[in-house]
Amino acid sequence: MRHAVTTSRLSALTVLGLLAGTVACAAEPYPTRSIQFVVPFSAGGGLDMNARNFAQSLAEVLKQPVAVSNRDGAAGTIGLQAVASSRPDGYTVAFTPAVPLSSEPHRLKSLAYQVDSFKYVCQVFDNIFAVAVPKDSPYQSIQDIVKDARRHAGMVSYGTSGMGSIPHLGTSDIEAVSKVELTHVPYKGDAPMLQDLLTGRLNFGALLASSITSQIQAGSLRLLAVYSDRRHPAFPQVPTLTEAGVPVVQLSFGGLLVPAKTPPEVVAALETGCEKALQSTAYRDWAQRAHQVIDYQPGAAFENRLRQDSGQKAVTLKRLGL
Repeated sequence: MRHAVTTSRLSALTVLGLLAGTVACAAEPYPTRSIQFVVPFSAGGGLDMNARNFAQSLAEVLKQPVAVSNRDGAAGTIGLQAVASSRPDGYTVAFTPAVPLSSEPHRLKSLAYQVDSFKYVCQVFDNIFAVAVPKDSPYQSIQDIVKDARRHAGMVSYGTSGMGSIPHLGTSDIEAVSKVELTHVPYKGDAPMLQDLLTGRLNFGALLASSITSQIQAGSLRLLAVYSDRRHPAFPQVPTLTEAGVPVVQLSFGGLLVPAKTPPEVVAALETGCEKALQSTAYRDWAQRAHQVIDYQPGAAFENRLRQDSGQKAVTLKRLGL
């Protein structure tokens, strides 16, 4: 009998010990090891450089390394899927623009993730796209383009980085609200489109404003308007489309996402770290040099903005049959 009691007490103590260990593990502070940023586009681009500079600042705040891994392909959906299906522990984080989440689920019904597949940590940046024309273009404003398109339906051409891109969606909205017809020339990226724009083979280009800073400074390109809801801080003289009389806004922004089942305390720690990292002098200096617009928003505001953007993208994509 005494042996049975002793065994029972030992079993109880063992269970208590295991429970104590479980509680200790659950209470373990975050983070305790390296964090991985998954960038859903290729290395060397603007998003990748943004991620790498921000990762350095976040690593200093969290006192843990933050590594960047590029998982490009399928308009960003491959990388987003990798994060959505990863272990929800805060050690795999998407550093991404909103488009693979706000636009692609409407285009690709087979996607294994949706808006609800993630928790929203923080918004980090805005990408502001613009209408650009060659230096000798007769167009001095977006209204000049609209008037010419009304006179010559389908004869005014524009280039973008591809079908379904932010510039394509935004310019199709210009067509819709202005009741004009433009000719879209999609390219595989901005670089080949830029060559045709500079040589005058396109009437205008729609592309990321910060990516053509050198051409603007050299005077080979001019900006007529931006697609965002506010002016680009590096080009304050350039109006928004709405200010220029064409009520169109197509946003491009992004930040940090984690899988939906990530514990709230981990998300909160990342959100706090994000806000502090964005105050880093090193990151802000880089952003200023790169004309990258910093726009911190906490997780709730980031999610709300993305859901609204998703609704807008759905309307435009449906109209285009995409």
